[in-house]
This record gives sequence, structure tokens and C-alpha cells, in this order.
Amino acid sequence: MPVRRPAKIGRASGFTLLELMIVVAIIGLLAAIAVPSFMKYLAKAKTAEADEHIEKLSTGARIYYMDQHVGQDIDSATMSQRFPVSVPITPALTCCNGSIDKCAPSTTQWGADSWEALQFSVDDPHYYRYEFESLGVGGLAEFTARAFGDLDCDTNLSTFERYGWVEVAGNDITIQTGTYKEQRLE
Repeated sequence: MPVRRPAKIGRASGFTLLELMIVVAIIGLLAAIAVPSFMKYLAKAKTAEADEHIEKLSTGARIYYMDQHVGQDIDSATMSQRFPVSVPITPALTCCNGSIDKCAPSTTQWGADSWEALQFSVDDPHYYRYEFESLGVGGLAEFTARAFGDLDCDTNLSTFERYGWVEVAGNDITIQTGTYKEQRLE
């Protein structure tokens, strides 16, 4: 009777520890590259809100002035065209509340006469707080529309600003073509 040899033990199918470690290292490297890019993309998407609303404020100011809104000059009885009066930062308090980084919409906070004159309100949750400042009358009238946001709730603010003024020669309004941005992605 022939002697039977034990069958060769073949290599078990599967992955070795070294192969698994290489795959994990590759995934970690890809994540290290992708996550910061994704976070930067999210921050840029948040800034679109500020650009849109600053444009809306500028357009509202232009319409208000061109509609011949006038008011009493301080030192005389004459009436001059002007932009709506200044309105402080709205909402007044920061939007950062623990894990929530958006301001809750509120119709009452946009009820000031100037916000209504500018036809401006933010009816959805938002990242930015807004301010409108105006100076002068007639050909000396000017305004600045601002947005302030703390996108990651670290107390550093992104600031967006657009400036507009009246061109004396044609009584036309010039609005800064671009928006000034400071710490855009803070």
C-alpha cells in the first residue's frame, strides 16, 4: 500500500496584514487631502449668502434714492434726496449658539423702517448679520452695506462691504463694482 502524503496546505485566500495596512494608509492619505479641500469648499458656499444680500442691499438703496425719497435737512428747511437712514447690525447678537452656527429667521428683527425702505429681510436661517450705514444728502449722499459672519464660531469675523455714492454731475448713483472682503473664509 502506497504511503499517502498529506495534501499540501495551500495559501488561504484573503489579505495579509501588510496589504491591509497599505490600504488603510492610502485611504488616510486621500482623506488628509480631501477633507481640508471639502471644508474650504463649504466655507466658500457659505460666503455666497453675503454676496447675494450685499447686492440686494445696494440695489434697494439705489431704488430708494432714485424714487425721490426726501427728508428734512438738519440746518435748513430745504428737502434733499437721500438713502434710508442708518440701521445697526441685525441681528444684534452673534449667531453662534453652541452647536448652531446660523441665525434663526425672525420677521420682527427686519421691521425697522430702513430695512423696509431697502426692501430687505432674511427669511431663512442665515450665517451673516447685516448693517446699512448712510451719510449725507443730495449730491453728497453715500452708503455702505455690510455683512459680518462668524462661519466657524471662533469670534473671528468675515466682513463683506459695498460702498455707493451719488455722482453729482448726473445725479446718478455709483455703486462699487466689487464687494470688499476681509477674512472671507476666516
